[in-house]
Amino acid sequence: MTLARKGVFSMAVLSLAIIAAVFLTNRGEKPSSGRDPHPEAGRIRPRSERPSPEQERSVSREAARLQVRKDWDALLKWIGSVPAPGAEEIRARLTEIRIAWTELDPQDLAGAIRDLLETRDDAATGIDFQVGIHGLLAGWPTLRVFLLDVLATSDPEMAMATAKKLLDTTASPDEFATGLRSLTRQGPGRADDGELLARFDQMLEHDGWSTSRGFAEAFDLARLIGTPDAARRLAAWRGNSALRSMAMDEFAAEHPEAMMEVIDSDPTVTGISRASLMARANPAEPDQLVSVDAYLRRQDLSNEEAEAFLKSFPLRSATTGYRLYGATPSPYTYEEIKAGDLAASELVGNWSADPELEKYRPQILSLRQRLSKWIEQAK
Repeated sequence: MTLARKGVFSMAVLSLAIIAAVFLTNRGEKPSSGRDPHPEAGRIRPRSERPSPEQERSVSREAARLQVRKDWDALLKWIGSVPAPGAEEIRARLTEIRIAWTELDPQDLAGAIRDLLETRDDAATGIDFQVGIHGLLAGWPTLRVFLLDVLATSDPEMAMATAKKLLDTTASPDEFATGLRSLTRQGPGRADDGELLARFDQMLEHDGWSTSRGFAEAFDLARLIGTPDAARRLAAWRGNSALRSMAMDEFAAEHPEAMMEVIDSDPTVTGISRASLMARANPAEPDQLVSVDAYLRRQDLSNEEAEAFLKSFPLRSATTGYRLYGATPSPYTYEEIKAGDLAASELVGNWSADPELEKYRPQILSLRQRLSKWIEQAK
């Protein structure tokens, strides 16, 4: 190549380089110098610079704590304002808060609630204590009861640990009843019958609690336990007689055999109350039928008590509704009623021909006619 051609070629290359530089400048870009002008962009950070799972959890816990504390402080201020909000306004706000808190990590929420409970800050809501579905509350008389209710669903294990401390210190029957619920939940940490009976005894020692709605709901603990010892606790309590009678009746409806054992051994259970409890016996169970027969032959049975028994046996009325502890009581099934009527009819037929029971003959014949009618209708 001649020198002239080389010069022309060099000039052409130089011109192309200048044109490329101008083109890149017009696009807002600079010709590469071989180095990245933004060295951090797109770079994968070394593992050592990333937040650890523990750090991420710590950030999450702190965010939940701040959010719950903010909501709590605003709630206390609002309830204490003048004029004070009404009970239904407070119910609506607590429901909104509970829904909002479901967005938080359950364990983080539980830790924040535990911290609030330790402050012992509280306020009355004007809402009656009310049990809803699955034993959760639909009414919270105080804000602390509301916190205990939320804690039970966010972290059952923490709720149980918190409850065990609270039950030994609280002066509130509603808090006691709500906290005790966490010890009754099915699972590996559920308290055994011995511990539950001890807590029941602890509750019954508070004479001033008998007017509380939460205290009344907590009486259903005896039905949940379902042992003769639990029934004896009810029979021995000398508090509100109407409450005791209702609790014993519901106990006998679900656990008639355990109640029969108590009636046989406890002389304090007598009169019309004893008649009603004995009428709860399940005639389809042979052992219970033997207890019924022996009961009607007792020497200490008054005519009034015998008449009350014969008018209601076999008693199958059942209460329903949500319960704080355990499952809702189930109504008697058709098959249970039918089998019981047949067994009871056979026993009553024997009574009607027994000279020893002659003094009760009018009531026995009336019972026999009633059972015959039921059996005929069931065919």
